Amino acid sequence: MTVAPFWDWALRQYAREPTQALLLTLQSQADLVILEALYAAWLSAEGYRLKDQDIAAMRDTTGTWIEEVVVPLRALREQWKGDAGKVDARRHLLQLEVEAERHLAELMWASTELLRSGPQDGMTKKMPTAEALDNAAKRMNANMLAVSGFENGKFASEREQLVALLLQST
Repeated sequence: MTVAPFWDWALRQYAREPTQALLLTLQSQADLVILEALYAAWLSAEGYRLKDQDIAAMRDTTGTWIEEVVVPLRALREQWKGDAGKVDARRHLLQLEVEAERHLAELMWASTELLRSGPQDGMTKKMPTAEALDNAAKRMNANMLAVSGFENGKFASEREQLVALLLQST
């Protein structure tokens, strides 16, 4: 299996207006890395709960890429917003940012191979009972708590709102 199922899912989620608006707000207010949040949610939807070692492995693999590539590209693109003379350059930066995010997805995917090769925690997609949905919400909330921006219960109501939006469309 490749990263494509996650990437496609993430693009669909991000394209949904209430989800996109909330993610962008959290990106600016909580320094959320949107793709990390979406990956944590996707793993939840697939039945996986992140453990401390998974989070550590993911951060070891992705930290430098996020800090030295993704965040600076985003910051520069935002800095050029509103500059009529840099519209084309800004569009190009957006393309580079998407490519950088795709590489980030591949890094996250590789860093969680051990987790994804293990057993799921019992959620069955074929039987979306109230109990299964409740378990999925609990797992997604737990996974989201591991994401920078949500740790230590920060932005709890926004996290719960994001979980609800993502569960609606998963």
